[in-house]
Amino acid sequence: MEGLAYKIKKDDGIICSLIDANNHQVYCGIFDNNYNLVNEYIADDIDNVSTVLEKFSNITFVGDGAYNYLNKTDCISTFLASQIGLFGYEKYLNGIHEYADTITPLYLRVSQAERMRQQNDSNS
Repeated sequence: MEGLAYKIKKDDGIICSLIDANNHQVYCGIFDNNYNLVNEYIADDIDNVSTVLEKFSNITFVGDGAYNYLNKTDCISTFLASQIGLFGYEKYLNGIHEYADTITPLYLRVSQAERMRQQNDSNS
């Protein structure tokens, strides 16, 4: 989501990356104009995410979640792999880097299949 936000250049305000996770669910990252995370990553229903977003002003949206659920037709809903590469290169130049064998995914929530299994287990 940080790489997606990198597409936006602005002097002030907030950048919100929203990725459509289907079923009215989104992944959300909220960043300042220097791409610093200003709120924990969110994986939730768009209505709950909208409530969190109400405390921010001057928001620029990027991602298909904003386009699909917030009717933000002026948001940028696509990005290029080259932008992610430039984002990574800039991080590298600033001394921020990881090795491929040390990178681990950040799961914001358990999968739908896992949630359904947990629900079935609790109903048994």
